[in-house]
Amino acid sequence: MHTKTMTLKDNRITFITVNYNSKKDLLRSLSDLSKIDNANKIDVLIVNNDVSKLELPTFSFANQTICEINSNIGFGAANNIALDKIQTEYVCFLNPDTYSFPKNLLKIIEHIKHDKMIVAPQIYTPKDNPEPWSVGSKINLYSIIKNNLGLYKKYWNLTTPTEVAWVSGASLFAKTHFIKQLGGFDEDFFLYFEDVDLCKRVKNRGGSIMYLPDFQIKHSSGSSSNTKHLQKRHYYNSQYIFFKKHVGVMQAEIIRLFHFFIKR
Repeated sequence: MHTKTMTLKDNRITFITVNYNSKKDLLRSLSDLSKIDNANKIDVLIVNNDVSKLELPTFSFANQTICEINSNIGFGAANNIALDKIQTEYVCFLNPDTYSFPKNLLKIIEHIKHDKMIVAPQIYTPKDNPEPWSVGSKINLYSIIKNNLGLYKKYWNLTTPTEVAWVSGASLFAKTHFIKQLGGFDEDFFLYFEDVDLCKRVKNRGGSIMYLPDFQIKHSSGSSSNTKHLQKRHYYNSQYIFFKKHVGVMQAEIIRLFHFFIKR
């Protein structure tokens, strides 16, 4: 592990990001993050899932730490390792391919009104369009059918703060101790749906998920995935796990059957 310093107690928020085949994007993300207001008062913890050691310049954060895993253990598992290490009041899980942060990004935590709450900014694509499926409503078989028929609400186009069922883990803010109480991310999800699952568990505890379009960031999605085939395999597997855990075995098996036919 390489560390600049490790005095976390004086700072209010830690940004956790997981690197896997994303060094170029990560450098852009850290550079942009270092330009937000009060960047010198935040902690950044990078978990390196690459086989090779990660070498980075030191940016102007209060603390910049690299945790070397050197094996692709998955998004959720890597984030959980970082979560266990931090002591700040707030945490932000941030994808390495996010960038172009608003100067007032840290003000987003002022919208966390109680412990059992997640807040997230609006996510834009590199082409300056709201990113589809970066936020959404309750997921079940009925919603999947509606989505495939094009009968869905485009929550990502909302322009006012709105309570939603889930937000993307590309940029997700919360109280650290509550996420620790939940056990962090479910490591059964290697990639995809771990954010939806976390939001669902927050809701199950009587919590709330707030989508805040007044804060906007950019995201060049999918940069760390090797192939579209692998992406689909992870997506389908994680969707099945989510349905089996939260929706029901019968609907999960229907989803698995659906995946079988669309892959043929």
